[in-house]
Amino acid sequence: MFFLRLKHKGYENGQIADILDCHRNTVGNYLRLYEESGMEGLRTLNFCGPRSKMDKHKPKVEASFRKRPPRTVKEARQRIKDLTGVKRSLGRVRTFLHRIGMKVRSTVQGPAKADPVKQQEFHDNMLQPLVQEAKEAKCHVLFMDGAHFVLAAFIGMVWCFERVYVKIAPGRFRLNVLGVINSTTHKLTALFNTDYINSTTVVELLKRIAVEYVGLPIFIILDNARYQHCELVKLTAQSLGINLVFLLPYSPNLNLIERLWKLVKAEVCNANYFPDPKSFQAAIVDFLNSLHKKPMKKELKSRLTHNFQLFRHTQNLAA
Repeated sequence: MFFLRLKHKGYENGQIADILDCHRNTVGNYLRLYEESGMEGLRTLNFCGPRSKMDKHKPKVEASFRKRPPRTVKEARQRIKDLTGVKRSLGRVRTFLHRIGMKVRSTVQGPAKADPVKQQEFHDNMLQPLVQEAKEAKCHVLFMDGAHFVLAAFIGMVWCFERVYVKIAPGRFRLNVLGVINSTTHKLTALFNTDYINSTTVVELLKRIAVEYVGLPIFIILDNARYQHCELVKLTAQSLGINLVFLLPYSPNLNLIERLWKLVKAEVCNANYFPDPKSFQAAIVDFLNSLHKKPMKKELKSRLTHNFQLFRHTQNLAA
């Protein structure tokens, strides 16, 4: 607007450039935009920074990296050179990877025998409809699994000034937990022992569930462990009016309670030392008994969402 005012007053382009403290070419560009598009032209921001030569190769590079992600920036640089003939520094390549939406992520273990297609069908046609009915208070949906916590050296990540050594616990004490967690309320019902879990343990837990959850149909989603898949368990569930929904083989990712066991290991075990089995057992039991408290309820709400990870991107990174 200042440029237009000065131009209207009859100032030359060079004079206007001195007054606005800009290059006279900028003044010329202002004048051209105004003559071509009027005020709308001056209101348009046409600035465009320098463009990388690699941008025109983005579709080809992205397709290659989606098929086989590079392990390092150095590998990415070499593959970009092989694909496009463009060679850039490691810093420029790293910036390009970020620009196309890539970042360093840890790989996740996926069972080699898992069937992604069948998992997707089970997720869409069985799991999510049941969870939705539970949200609408039409039934109770519970997830069952057994966890075996072994007293050992628990190594974890911590912020520190130098490397921290965690003491190695004596012995090989094991605490077994057979638990059932509610998909909506996140209430945990669990049995503990120090020897082993068998069908009798499962039957005992089913009887407790039948007492706790009355009035609505009960669905328990569980894996195919032998002590859960035997006739005794199936007949007991049938007599109690409990519906057992067995997961597909190699599908721990579809069992909500697996995330709880991961939380226990992260919050209780990792980077921690227990001098004896009694303190180890007490720490785990106390943590699981505190899930109903406000801080933990907030944490569970964040972790135990109904967004289940599927093995769509399972792949071999070898060339």
